[in-house]
Amino acid sequence: MSQPPTQPPGSPPRNQASSSLVQLNEDFADFEGDPTSINQVPTPQQPGTQVALRPTMHPPPSAQPSPNQFASASPSLSHIGPPIAQPYAASHAGHAHAPHAPPSNPPAPGPQPGPQPSPQLQSMQPMMQSTQMTPGLAGAMSGGMTMTAMPGSTIAQVSGVAAQPTPYVSRSRIYAFVVDETGMPIELGSGRFAKCYLGEERWVESKTTLRRPVAIKALQRNVSPEDQMRFQMEKEILERVQGHPNIVELLGSGEGDSAGFIPPMIRDRVENDFMILELLDMSLEERLKGARQKRRRDDLLTVPLRERIFRVLEYIIPVATAVEFSHLVRDTCHRDIKPANILVKLPDPNLRGSQMKIKLADFNVGKVNDPDLDVSMTRFQAVPGTLYFQSPEQETNTFELLVNVTQGSPEVEFFEDFYIDIYENDSFALFNRNEMYSIAAADRARKKLLLNRPFAEASEINVRGRVVKSVGRPADIYSLGAVFYYLISGAYANPKNLFDAFRKFVEYEKRDENNSIAAYVEHEYRTIQNMRAPKAEGQGAPELAPEDRFFSYKHYLDGNGELIDPMIMMIIAKAMIRNKPDSYCLSYDLRTTGISSMVHDLLSLYIAYGIDPSARIAYSNDGYQAPKKGGAMRRAFDKFFRK
Repeated sequence: MSQPPTQPPGSPPRNQASSSLVQLNEDFADFEGDPTSINQVPTPQQPGTQVALRPTMHPPPSAQPSPNQFASASPSLSHIGPPIAQPYAASHAGHAHAPHAPPSNPPAPGPQPGPQPSPQLQSMQPMMQSTQMTPGLAGAMSGGMTMTAMPGSTIAQVSGVAAQPTPYVSRSRIYAFVVDETGMPIELGSGRFAKCYLGEERWVESKTTLRRPVAIKALQRNVSPEDQMRFQMEKEILERVQGHPNIVELLGSGEGDSAGFIPPMIRDRVENDFMILELLDMSLEERLKGARQKRRRDDLLTVPLRERIFRVLEYIIPVATAVEFSHLVRDTCHRDIKPANILVKLPDPNLRGSQMKIKLADFNVGKVNDPDLDVSMTRFQAVPGTLYFQSPEQETNTFELLVNVTQGSPEVEFFEDFYIDIYENDSFALFNRNEMYSIAAADRARKKLLLNRPFAEASEINVRGRVVKSVGRPADIYSLGAVFYYLISGAYANPKNLFDAFRKFVEYEKRDENNSIAAYVEHEYRTIQNMRAPKAEGQGAPELAPEDRFFSYKHYLDGNGELIDPMIMMIIAKAMIRNKPDSYCLSYDLRTTGISSMVHDLLSLYIAYGIDPSARIAYSNDGYQAPKKGGAMRRAFDKFFRK
């Protein structure tokens, strides 16, 4: 009579394996059939140790979704339910193989002969090492499947599954579009090359199956290759600047992950290339204009000037701190700051401690100063932006010059008599030539450009050259000043009109005590006060200097005709005028830290108006009114129609 097969050394007794299997089935049913709850990380394995791992669970072929199957009309993600629960041991019963015989002479414990790797190398063993489970446990769990185990010594056994010693854990989250009753996704907005839809995030390994709304930004179809590149850049740049409370949170991104992720009704509009972002209420532009909800419009002109200043500071200071973080910590610039790219999360009116959240978004034209990153990805010939808020170097990014060039000489002679804004870090090239040269300096008095290296091409006379302006951190500071001016005027004034008024002063290059922003603003407001001074009866207009007779100060007024505070105008001018000694930055200084000075001056406005900056939240909620208690009709309505 044949003897039963000998149980391999190190495997559990048969009755223990059976009890472990029962407990494993119960845990599996409690966990909604999700086999990905343990993400093992490779660790050193002790010699002679065999590890039993939990096999991957797959639903039967009938439970697999068809390629065209997609989300149901309900926004509850009912199409992403748990797999069909089956007994764990029977899940692969149809794929049983003959169990492998154990080795006749297992290696003895202890050090083995031969060269042994160092502890550092042992801790870096490859994660995927092929091993075989012991026949008793392997046959009971997977019908004799050959498993793939990770190195490491077993330290605990939970519900029949061997755990590995690792300092890491993994938690899964799934995302899907939210669709209406017709299966159409809910569109939140559309931009130059992407559309944004309402989505939902679900925590798979959650005790409460937590769900929350998110925004899914997808690339539109048939966009230009440059816009496709910008969408990929936005993913990378937004990932780099994560970590600040006033920068929109990136929850995930991908391309072509699942053929059924994009709903069928919009597959002809967007690509399977997406970003998943946190969901906020609206953009600042929609908030000011009431484009999304008219009743939630913030009409800045209807509030007193003092209250408007504090309200504007609640908008602009979070954006300025986000720009400071991206400049000085992440070495990244935005290059398209405008109200449409500032997102707002309104406070809950029923909560006294609820606060408004301001987030900076849309880094699709940003620039990363990283030597490991291809510069061509962040330096296009034209830098897009919004006309009213973009810097002069973005508005006129490339212009022509009539030049003489000499081979082997770094000097370039040009023949333009008007003021030309050329500085170091700009680029020079001849038309129809691929060779680009960085400009080291510009001497407008001698009409010379100094290149960073000698001109390598053939000498030419009276030839057309082009200068490409560099766009970096100074452009963000200019745009912040433009947005601040737009908001303080009650979302009424055009920042370009203000810069046009500044232009003559910008072109003034004489070095004297009057060539400073403080002196310029003081002179402007002194002239305005003379023109606005009340006139005595029988007297005409006050005497003005000849240069002031055609002076217009309309750009110094807000939408109500009130004069903007000179202290505020000083901050705006120091941000938009960038070639004076007291400017926040110089237009060519790509490594400037002037954003910190601007943040300091913005916070100082609270003190100037008698408010402690740390108590500004209490002042912003000064008009809070407790919600009124509903009457009998309201209570009856809530009882029958609200869950």
